[in-house]
Amino acid sequence: MSDLKIIKQIFIILLFYVIGEVLSILLSNIFTKIYFPGTILGLIIFLLFLLNKKIKIVKLEDVDEVGSFLTNNMAFFFIPAAVSVVEYFEVLQANFIKIVVIIIISLLISFIAITYTIKLTIYIQQKFLKQGESK
Repeated sequence: MSDLKIIKQIFIILLFYVIGEVLSILLSNIFTKIYFPGTILGLIIFLLFLLNKKIKIVKLEDVDEVGSFLTNNMAFFFIPAAVSVVEYFEVLQANFIKIVVIIIISLLISFIAITYTIKLTIYIQQKFLKQGESK
């Protein structure tokens, strides 16, 4: 029974992947100038189905084992991308300084954006707490 459960969980995850890819193709035909990544669309749809309390089509228990396995072994899935980078070593070597500068700038921008997002979130939470106390 356990093998059938795992196959069902893989099927559910792949189903949302396929739905996202089909939606990506449809949206790309409608909006020809914009690229819609199917994997991201599938994840968003999957998340919406998981969070929906009224329609219990997909529950966390339906994908828990396979989802945990995939996230625990995520580094394994990045190995092909890391190996393919080695093929372009000459290009990377020629542009090393530019790449490092871009990485540092994007890292700083990310840190600043995250910092102010957290500050804004804390401010909003405190504002809601004060409104709740005054009622």
